[in-house]
Amino acid sequence: MTSLRHGGIIAAGEGSRMASRYPGMPKPLVRVGGKPLIGWVALALRAAGIRRLLVLLNSRGGAVRDYLRSSAGRVPGLEVSFLRRDTDSSWESFRLLSRTLARRSSRFLLSAADTVVSPADAARFAKEAFRPLRGAPPAAALGLTRFVDDEKPLWAQLGPGGLVTALGPGARRGEAVTCGLYALSAKTAARMPPERAYGRLRDFWTSLVRSGEAVRGVLLADAVDVDRPEDVAVAERKLGCSAA
Repeated sequence: MTSLRHGGIIAAGEGSRMASRYPGMPKPLVRVGGKPLIGWVALALRAAGIRRLLVLLNSRGGAVRDYLRSSAGRVPGLEVSFLRRDTDSSWESFRLLSRTLARRSSRFLLSAADTVVSPADAARFAKEAFRPLRGAPPAAALGLTRFVDDEKPLWAQLGPGGLVTALGPGARRGEAVTCGLYALSAKTAARMPPERAYGRLRDFWTSLVRSGEAVRGVLLADAVDVDRPEDVAVAERKLGCSAA
């Protein structure tokens, strides 16, 4: 199995739910245990084997870029580059980053900038993401967690061998929820519909599973999607650190 070396972080959102407690601060720079969110994500992807990281920023992402280029934000062994674009939806951001990475590698990892997982879990996700399903490598993989602390979770139903059999409303026996960590093949990225096809990223994943494509679900420990100010303390507990 080819090792995963390319990865991406989607850091182009507005983070409006964080603004009340962190006015003027880009969401990826909100600190968890003394380290900005995007710093934790970069460390996790490096532990997963990523060596070349592409970060999608919006036009107001200069401070995030500066942090990742600084001595405090640099991760040894990780080469970071940037793609700057204002997008209209999570789906458009994911599509843009995926199709850019697909020109560089046949397989890659992606993470939201607010997804906190341990380095060990990220490494396990990378190891399991493309294990064969139905006799062949899957088209994509989703990181899943049984820790549900989201206002609108996307539930997943798993079948034999970790195959995702349903997402969202179709997941009648929902065992876990998606957590913002993804793996994709270049072939799958090349077949993505136009950017206006969906309004939300979850609509793409639901449609992909419904189409019959093999998508693996990898159960992780208690991953945290840091969407709200109160999620910061939850993420610190999961990481075993305290505020600084």
